[in-house]
Amino acid sequence: MNTKSTTRSSPTEHPDPLTGLPGIVRSSLSDNSTITAAAGIRISAFGFPSDFGIRVSGLASLCLALAACVSLTGCGAFKPAHDTARHFVLTPLPAAGLEKVAPGALAVGVAQVKLPAYLFDTSLAIRKGTNEIEYLPSVFWAERLDTGVQRVLAANLATLLPTDQIRLSAWRSGEVAAEVYVVINQFEVDSTGRAVLAAWWRILSPGGEKTLKAGESRLSRQGPSPDTSPSGAVATLSELVAELSRQLAQALKEPPLASRHSSSQP
Repeated sequence: MNTKSTTRSSPTEHPDPLTGLPGIVRSSLSDNSTITAAAGIRISAFGFPSDFGIRVSGLASLCLALAACVSLTGCGAFKPAHDTARHFVLTPLPAAGLEKVAPGALAVGVAQVKLPAYLFDTSLAIRKGTNEIEYLPSVFWAERLDTGVQRVLAANLATLLPTDQIRLSAWRSGEVAAEVYVVINQFEVDSTGRAVLAAWWRILSPGGEKTLKAGESRLSRQGPSPDTSPSGAVATLSELVAELSRQLAQALKEPPLASRHSSSQP
């Protein structure tokens, strides 16, 4: 009686050479062939189990989509933010109305203007209440405000007075007949566009030996809102400096300055 012998292959676990995951190798004693299976686990193209492969494939697709978006359209989210800062200066009166320069014209020195500390900030100051100030984040002064006010006062006085002898900051006592000093206490607009300039001023004899004139000015003017028209708000502030200049020019034309200047003529 012939006895038929059958050989059953025994499964043996071996690590897969590509993935390092355990696979099942079935050995056949009859033909010594091997078949590598994935032990019921599908392997993705990335060398991970299919669950992970699905996730990685989704991530890869997302990365490719983002790369295409950036390279072809330059997605707005990745564009650099544009600089929206704007810089302004105060402007003097137009020179069209210049007074005719008289012989031996009055020489005037305009000293550095003093400002409160809250106006040292380079941003435009906005009055929010009795004791609250905020600064417009994208609107800046292009020069120091005290320097700007002094510059515009001097230019305005040169327009309003029959003189071309206006000195700034440093002069010898013999070079001027009058010295102008201005201390500003308030200079800003509110959110509605109402601008205010409050200042003390003095006109001194050469060397500051004597006070010839002194006064207080509180000026206001309605203009456009700084939020919608910052250039209009700055123009309103320039108009207030022009009004202060007119008051100073009038004081310089009156006695005792006028008589003092006349007596100094040959």
